[in-house]
Amino acid sequence: MTILNVAIIGTGIFAKETHLPTLKNLSNEFNVVGCYNRSIEKAEEFGELASCKVYKTVDELFEDPEVNVVDVLVPNQFNLTYVELAAKHKKHIIMEKPISATLEDSRKIYKIAKENPEIFVGINENWLYLKAAQILQENLPKIGKVESFTYNSTGPFVSKNKYGTAWRAHPQHIGGYLSDGGVHQLALLTEVLGPVAKISSLTKQIRKESGTDDTCFSTCLMKEGDNVIGTYTYSSAFGQTNKWTVFKIYGDNGSLFLNLSDKKKPYVELNVGPNAETADIKGQIIEFSESNFFGVESEFKAMHEAITNKEIYKGSVEACGHHLFVVGAILESSSKGGSMIEVEQY
Repeated sequence: MTILNVAIIGTGIFAKETHLPTLKNLSNEFNVVGCYNRSIEKAEEFGELASCKVYKTVDELFEDPEVNVVDVLVPNQFNLTYVELAAKHKKHIIMEKPISATLEDSRKIYKIAKENPEIFVGINENWLYLKAAQILQENLPKIGKVESFTYNSTGPFVSKNKYGTAWRAHPQHIGGYLSDGGVHQLALLTEVLGPVAKISSLTKQIRKESGTDDTCFSTCLMKEGDNVIGTYTYSSAFGQTNKWTVFKIYGDNGSLFLNLSDKKKPYVELNVGPNAETADIKGQIIEFSESNFFGVESEFKAMHEAITNKEIYKGSVEACGHHLFVVGAILESSSKGGSMIEVEQY
């Protein structure tokens, strides 16, 4: 198996606590050879932890012939710059979600990726690799023609959040938390039901700490299927309440209900039958577990396969660009009083 040499840009919490352990666990696929941070102290701390070299400049990292893949974990307003450098130096690149800070930047990233097919350009969107999506997809045919859905990810505001960094409190990316956290939810939704065609939404800001609107209630029309309609609700800005991540899909021959609220005990409930009087399957509970890093290891394995064997990678620019386009349409709709907006497609 080909081992890919990885250099990491951005050595913060997620790099130390998630990416580095994952890459170390996948030692047959990856080898961390270097890192860069604007703070040399933080870079040296990470370099000691990873037993890798520390680059003094970004150019030094990209010019290193030993590096095969650049793993970028920085505020996403810088993603376009790093994609441009990756194209210039012919390096594969993976970036943390969302794909970019603006819709225009995402269009530019898409253009660069298309013009440079020899390099891999991908987004780390681990929710695309959840076991939950696989189970829903496997059982979807059992409920007949999909008619509608409800997706709800809501919960209380966490005042002491280790990921509540300055760039999140003063977002330069569209939608703030609606894109930063919302793209996870949109990844799971669209992985199961396909892209969103149109959306009507109202948004509001509840917490000043969010920096911008942090709550959305939306109605969607999906691109695939026969006039599939549904609701999408997202917020983590409320007062004391239970945290919910639930996804219910209604068909003409049953329903699927995913409860991902407790990440340690997720389950899917399956009901099959054409009407209230006929239950071929009633309340079947399908229990499963997600990986420790919630799909991160699977997405890195998939990236390795995409680079070495040209396999399909779910976190493509097209897929993750679509998630940001949905956020853009949500904001545009709200600014127009909830008007139905067509979601841009590449």
